[in-house]
Amino acid sequence: MSPIDWLDARAAREPAERPAELPADLEDEPAGERAGARADWLVDLNPAQREAVVHGDGPLLILAGAGSGKTRVITTRIAWLVRERGVHPGAILAITFTNKAAREMRERVERLVPIAGMWIGTFHAMGARLLRREIEALGGPWTRDFTIWDTHDRTTLLKQLVKDAGFDPTHFKPSQVGAWISAWKNAGGERAGAQALAAGPNYGQDQEVFDAVRKLYVDALARNGALDFDDLLLKPLELFDAQPGLADLYAERFQHVLVDEYQDTNAIQYQLVRVLSARHRNLAVCGDPDQSIYAWRGADIRNILDFERDFARDGDAVHVVKLEQNYRSTQRILDTAHGLIQHNRARKDKRLWTERGQGELVRVHECGDENDEADTIAASIAAAREEGRRLDEIAVLYRANFMQRALERGLALAGLPYQVLGGLEFYERREVRDLIAWLQLLCNESDDLACQRALGVPARGIGDKSLQDLKAFAAERRIPLARAAASPEARALLRGRAKAGLEQFTSALEALRAVRTLPAADAMQAVIAGIGYAAHVASMDDLDQASREENVQELIAHASAFDRDHAGGGLLGFLQDVALVNDVDGLEDGGGSVKLLTLHAAKGLEFREVWIAGLEEELLPHARAIAAGDEGIEEERRLLYVGITRAMAQLHLCWARFRGIYGNTLPRRPSPFLAELPADSVDGAHEPEGARVVLDEEHAWDGEWDEPRGAALRPGDEVEHDHFGRGRVEDVQGSGSTAKARVWFARHGMKHLALQHARLRRVGGARG
Repeated sequence: MSPIDWLDARAAREPAERPAELPADLEDEPAGERAGARADWLVDLNPAQREAVVHGDGPLLILAGAGSGKTRVITTRIAWLVRERGVHPGAILAITFTNKAAREMRERVERLVPIAGMWIGTFHAMGARLLRREIEALGGPWTRDFTIWDTHDRTTLLKQLVKDAGFDPTHFKPSQVGAWISAWKNAGGERAGAQALAAGPNYGQDQEVFDAVRKLYVDALARNGALDFDDLLLKPLELFDAQPGLADLYAERFQHVLVDEYQDTNAIQYQLVRVLSARHRNLAVCGDPDQSIYAWRGADIRNILDFERDFARDGDAVHVVKLEQNYRSTQRILDTAHGLIQHNRARKDKRLWTERGQGELVRVHECGDENDEADTIAASIAAAREEGRRLDEIAVLYRANFMQRALERGLALAGLPYQVLGGLEFYERREVRDLIAWLQLLCNESDDLACQRALGVPARGIGDKSLQDLKAFAAERRIPLARAAASPEARALLRGRAKAGLEQFTSALEALRAVRTLPAADAMQAVIAGIGYAAHVASMDDLDQASREENVQELIAHASAFDRDHAGGGLLGFLQDVALVNDVDGLEDGGGSVKLLTLHAAKGLEFREVWIAGLEEELLPHARAIAAGDEGIEEERRLLYVGITRAMAQLHLCWARFRGIYGNTLPRRPSPFLAELPADSVDGAHEPEGARVVLDEEHAWDGEWDEPRGAALRPGDEVEHDHFGRGRVEDVQGSGSTAKARVWFARHGMKHLALQHARLRRVGGARG
């Protein structure tokens, strides 16, 4: 029996009542017809693409520039391996970073060759699929029905755990502690003896909090039969450590491993790739060091920079192919991107070119402040709409989320519809999380977090005191909260409405127990009816009631679509599909609107026209990156490079002389990156004043501006500002270099100015 057959048969040996496993890009699907399968696959590829596709055995590094057709190369290579090399589909593992990319890859491959048994998915999806099969071999408390807790679940739990550890959750933010734990796990956790990465404003106490809460958090996950996102990567490695034979079997199974976006891999992902490709060494990775922008979440650019050294063996060099022909952007946009990125030292040399023509010059816009910047962008987009341009072809990108407010205001005032990517996502909405919690509890009754939410949905009079009594009862007996709720002894602790509410809850839970074996949509509708959720939503007295009802229907529709596309996936599969969703997957909605998103969120996307706001020093590059030195600056340069290469035909770069930051209107300097752009591709980057300021290494603002005159200003003074015009001083605080004033300007409203830099001129006397 082959490793493929043995592993698949092993995975099939499970309890009869358990729903068929895995959804989305995880489950083995029926072989599709070889639609369009033909001998001339390679005809439409350029020479470099063809070289990558037909590479034989051994490690392969594909350096794929932005817009160079890398997805086509990967999918065609998979099809070539199956059709021309006779590789069994089940012997191929293809990994990417987003669900959207995985779906696209799967659909493209299926149009060419059968994919039954093939593993195509994200790193997290691959880890989840493997653990659904094998986690019980780890010997811990988890079963194949484990729950996946998302970031919201983690933060909710950590808020309580910070309190339990004796610390103040308003001082030690659960989100920050969660980020420390995530970084620790992605560095290898206890398995690798990873050092704690706690580093905040509280010096040594940060480490104390991290150590205490981390232990409580790890214990809580195990007690609840749950895994978080990071565990989906870490636990497979722990499993392979505990069961080396299992690692060997999976390495034997996967004759070819392909990894997209390899520049974004972290330490754990790197180790997984090494383990799974160890037997056959047929590892093909595709990526671009110039687009490595996730160091803040653990990505290590050295993984791709050192690939040739790490995977060469016995004197055999790694085969390297450069994809440099771009099919997205004009040459001027590409030259602008190259002029910028060539200043980085940590990169692999390549230069993108295109047959799409020179195109328009890249425009740099100098604006007065953030509102002027937003108005400039909105006015130009409005004019483009008048000329017949589609709004969904236009995107506004920015470095930091605080910039979003002014941009939204500008678009709204111009009457332009827009969509913010990364706002309150569908699966974060209250009514959606309510129903998901019930479904999670029905699949895994050890999930106390889901149980805690379900106890209050709908409201049953179980208040904080009753809930704490119930949790204490469960903790004392070391049983799940759901089992405690069903205990007559626990009910005896409660009184009145709380006791009756607990009885209603346990009755509903018992009546719904069988839904875990139903298709996802049927299970969803059974829960809605069983707990009276429609009436609960109808009774909500808020402006969002209609929207909440629509969201419930949308959730049912999503479950129905899942059932249709993933026969046999079941409720457990649907919940996993929901848990692994990411922000970029939502971009397909809102077609008739301008897209607002951060530079990080823009990765992998493209738009006909792109605006990048806030090209100012200490914003892009960010102040934290400047403080981090050369590595930080290079990552910020790569981030701007990613933004630039999203543009197909038109690119606009904006900076403002003043910007409101944390309540103060501060003077700004243009980003030093603007001075690195090639003059023959850019209009406006090398205006004398801007260039001199950018290139002044001492950044001597103090020498250019008048001494602060805060002591000379009083409330009521009439003043004039170079940009904001005439205004009236409302309040003055501080003195010397720390002096600040609130000034009301007729044309710009209230501004908070640092007087050291404001150059205010008094034009009238104080009010009597």
